[in-house]
Order: sequence, then structure tokens, then C-alpha cells
Amino acid sequence: MHIHKIKINNFKNYISSEVSFSERINFLYGKNGAGKTNLLDAIHFISFGKSAINKFDIDNVNHKKTLFTLEGYYSNNHIYKCTYEKPNSKKIYENNTKYDKIKKHIGKIPLVFLNPYDINLIRNYSAERRKFFDQFFSQIDYEYLEKLLIYRRLLKQRNTYLKSVKSIEDIDKLHIKSYDDKLIELNKFINKFRKNAIQEFNVLFRKCSKDLNVDDLNYSINYLSNINQEMDTSIFDESLEKDFFTKKTSIGIHNDDYLFKMNNVLIKRTGSQGQQKTFIISLKLTEYGMLKKKLSKSPILMLDDVFHKLDDKKIKILIEYLSDKKFSQVIISDSIKERLSLIRKNLKKIKIIQIDKGEIHEG
Repeated sequence: MHIHKIKINNFKNYISSEVSFSERINFLYGKNGAGKTNLLDAIHFISFGKSAINKFDIDNVNHKKTLFTLEGYYSNNHIYKCTYEKPNSKKIYENNTKYDKIKKHIGKIPLVFLNPYDINLIRNYSAERRKFFDQFFSQIDYEYLEKLLIYRRLLKQRNTYLKSVKSIEDIDKLHIKSYDDKLIELNKFINKFRKNAIQEFNVLFRKCSKDLNVDDLNYSINYLSNINQEMDTSIFDESLEKDFFTKKTSIGIHNDDYLFKMNNVLIKRTGSQGQQKTFIISLKLTEYGMLKKKLSKSPILMLDDVFHKLDDKKIKILIEYLSDKKFSQVIISDSIKERLSLIRKNLKKIKIIQIDKGEIHEG
């Protein structure tokens, strides 16, 4: 799977632009702030119906405009189009047919996007790691996506109910049980899926990180949850008093975490910037490998500012790794001119795309 061409109108710093891509390796070159990340984010938006950078769709509209459109032409002979109009109207089309629900689009265009913000997967809270894996799992299993959305809706309803009652004696036990009965089954399904998926993910992740790491380090991911398969609704009863006073549900997969470790210690505590960067690159390339295996088609791989914080030896290893034919379409961005020469020397049949203040020049 690869993207042939994208048309961009009024998205971030792009007014009206169009660019074609090689089906193999593409190199985006331009100064910081030129629009490299914005171009990659436009491709991401077509795949997922949302930005990888901005939380709110409205923040992606060029500040002088009221709407943006993105149109991607793909190797499956399909055209996917995304439109957003202020204040809150988003539509996604497949061959001019609008999806009635955006979730039906997820997984149609498998894509892996590594960007500088991904270092926060290591440094920030568990919510970011759950978001990463939920997006990945949702691409490979539609049932997971469906049950996760139902779970979030029920959890929100339960928490809203807890906020509405004034005393613990006012809680309607039958009403709260109507949530608990559904939540326990959803918890078990999602917990089991995550546990099994991470075990499989870890096998490929360890191999990938070994291939990319010049040091003798053991990278791993541990899944942590306060849910297990033996639990029943009594676990909610036991925590009901706590839930009432905190006004939120304390038991459930919404509290799960994925512990990122180096030599069995949290990498955010002991890892250097280069080691943490290698961990994130390994994470994303493992995501690529798993998507390719599960979906039986190659995702698009986008690497934004991937060489930052890497020494020359690690850059050479990564370039050699990416030149392998197991990768299909790769789009790499960088702002260092010397790296352009290095890329041209080590990667054959590469398309150079230069970007300057939202203007795209194909090489």
C-alpha cells in the first residue's frame, strides 16, 4: 500500500499544494518550520481522520481560512478525501462516497508515523501509551475498536452518574449494576486482547531493537493492569465507596499502562536521549512489522526528523535497515543539508522533495 499523490488545500501552512511520491523511498528536505511535518500530518489525517499533532481539528485549518480539504490517491486505485469546515464539520470519503461513521475508515490505509513528539510515550503519563497501542490495535482488529468505543461510552455514563448523586446512600444499586455487568465483560475482552497482543509484539520488538542497537541492551514492554480474567462485578462493589468520593471509576482497563524498560529498568529513568530515541524507533518499526503481518499489506512508513539525537553509527545502521525490501513506501524528513548527501549516497532510487514555507518542489 502506498500513496501516489496528495492534494492539500488550506491545511496548516499549505494554501494549495500537490505532490507525487515514489512508491519506494522519499526524502523531504527543508528548514525547520518549512512544512515538512505538516505534509506528513496531512497524510496521517487521511489515514486516521485526525491529526497526529493537534488535538482539535479546528487547529489544522490555515488561520486565514474556514475549511481545509485533503485528497489522497493510493495504490489500491482508491481516492480518499477528508474535509473539515469550521466550527465542527468533518467528513471522510472513499471514492466520493461519504462514510456514515468515521470509525469505518480506520484500517483502510495502514500507516506508521514516527515524529519528534513520540518521545513523550516514554516521558509522559500512561494515557499516551494507551492511546498509541489503542490506535495500533484498532487498525488490526475492528472488534477491538468497537468494544473499546462501547467501553469508553459506558465508563463516561457511569462516571457521570456518580457525579450526579449527592450521597453514597442515594446510589441506585440496580442502576450502577447495569453499568457494571457490561463493563466487566468489556474489561475482560480488552484485557485479554492487550495481554496477548503485547506478548506477540514483544517478540518482534526485541529482535528489532537488537538489530538497531549498537549496545548490548535489552529493551522490553510490560503490560500492567488492575483487571484479570477471574474478576466479576464484585470488584466494582468493593470500590464503590472510593468511586463515589473520587467521582470516577477506579477499576478498569482505562487505568492500564505499558512499562517501557531497558535492562528491566524503566528507560525514562536510566536511558540516554539516544537510547530513548532508539527505543521509540524500534517501537514504531515493530508496529510496522505487526501491521504488515496482520493486515497482509505493507503500511506507509513516515519518519519525521528521525536522525535527531542519533550518532553517525546509529544513523548508518538505521539507513541500512530501511533500505531492506521488507519496507514498501518510506517517507523521511530532515532539515540538515549534510544528511541529504548521506541519504543520496546510501539509498538508491530515492525521490527528493524540497519544501520551503509551504511551497513544495519535487526533485
